Amino acid sequence: MANKNLEYYLCLPYTITLKRGTGDGAEYWIARVLELPHCMTHGATPEEALGDIEDAKREWLKSNLETGSPIPEPAKFSGQYHLRMPPSLHEAIALKSDSEDVSLNQFIITALARAVGYAEQPTRKSVRREVAAKS
Repeated sequence: MANKNLEYYLCLPYTITLKRGTGDGAEYWIARVLELPHCMTHGATPEEALGDIEDAKREWLKSNLETGSPIPEPAKFSGQYHLRMPPSLHEAIALKSDSEDVSLNQFIITALARAVGYAEQPTRKSVRREVAAKS
């Protein structure tokens, strides 16, 4: 097991978000480390907010290490998610995927990817259909 000191935590791939805000007629930017509660900075520009977030993360981690407070680590995603759904929805999705000549798994992945704006990769079947259509 790794020695979980400051350097250990600083090397972890924490998620940093950047959001624009407005208040009192002024625009500002908030950078935040998603996994670390209340670890955030703000600035007049995105660059200013992002420039300060690494220092804020370091201080947040240092403080929690000194006080023995818990430090969350970034989630590790396996690529698998078990999902429950009503049988009628399962049937509708299965019928639709079959009519599009793709597996149920690929159909659901494509639907989820579209919902979050994730770039869609063509499947071998869709490429074959495009080639056949051009012939």
